[in-house]
Amino acid sequence: MIHELHAEKVLDSRGNWTVKAYVNGISGTAPSGASTGTYEAKVIPTNQAVKIINSKLQRLVGEKLNQAEIDILLESMDGTDNFDKIGGNTAIAVSFAVFNAMHKSKKIIREIFPFPLGNVFGGGAHGGYTTFQEFLSLPVKAKSIYEAIEANAELHHRLKETFRKKAKVVGINDEGAITAEIDDLKALDIITDTAEDLGCRIGIDAAASEFFKNGKYTYRSLKKTLKPEDQLDFLIETAKKYRLIYIEDPFEENDFKNTAELTKKIGKNCLICGDDLFVTDERRLSQGIREGAANSIIIKPNQAGTVSQAYDTVSLAVKNNITPVVSHRSGETSDSTMARLAVLWSVPIIKAGVIDMRVAKLNELIHLWNMAESPKMADLKNMK
Repeated sequence: MIHELHAEKVLDSRGNWTVKAYVNGISGTAPSGASTGTYEAKVIPTNQAVKIINSKLQRLVGEKLNQAEIDILLESMDGTDNFDKIGGNTAIAVSFAVFNAMHKSKKIIREIFPFPLGNVFGGGAHGGYTTFQEFLSLPVKAKSIYEAIEANAELHHRLKETFRKKAKVVGINDEGAITAEIDDLKALDIITDTAEDLGCRIGIDAAASEFFKNGKYTYRSLKKTLKPEDQLDFLIETAKKYRLIYIEDPFEENDFKNTAELTKKIGKNCLICGDDLFVTDERRLSQGIREGAANSIIIKPNQAGTVSQAYDTVSLAVKNNITPVVSHRSGETSDSTMARLAVLWSVPIIKAGVIDMRVAKLNELIHLWNMAESPKMADLKNMK
């Protein structure tokens, strides 16, 4: 039973306020994104979210501590399709807290662990010089969660030194990724060579909606503008040249057609992943399945609003051979709920950063690994 529910505001990794909810003394904190999809659950001001939890949502006190039932109540108390009234950030903070309170005395023990997809270099809306938002490392040869986390961390360390020698300005962006004054393709040259030495494959999050305007994609660092059909050719060429294992949001958020074409062309050897395209929404994923758009989906529970809604989307994806990737946000906290969900749901990949406060998720994966009797890394379906 829920005996106590309250909320407070706390700082996220970007120094912005976010809402932290407590259920029976156990917390859950809402993350936030800089590169956000139009169709995500609505985010309301933090002060308002705290007030709603400490007033309107007190009706949940006395209810059974049950994830599905509480999440349904959150949906009904809001009454909209997108949490327009109580806010998706309000809902996910409470939903996370419920999940953590339920599992406080239970061991989340699963044998299958996700490979960490680490953001080692970046730009776009997260800060930096490149047009592509994230350059990602997947340690496909790792035999344990320890090896996987270490490979990404070592890649990050080596790249920092390499970029210091080859670029004028080197820094760190919102997600703890390295940034440097260099164009996208030169960055891929450097990252690919270093990654392969460590048994890692490279992917990108294009976050194409962020640089799509007036029907074209403008690459500021490459000084070129591409029509959708040219964007398709460019991505196919880039994927083949750098043996990309993963491409996220290759086109703007409503372009199911070209995403499907890219999936058809290179999907056998590369995960084509929808984030802004699907926003952890069953309805949009269903459209993607019908149209053959993407063979992978980002799962961000705060996009949906509740743990249950996110799980429903994961289930639909798995049933249709769409690879789910549980993901952090650019505005993160030390909340590690996401890691526990990834293990509980047996997803094969988790985006959880490499450094900064995102290590809370990685350290939780290590803890869960040590609790499991016979842990093993997920099957990446011959993508190594």
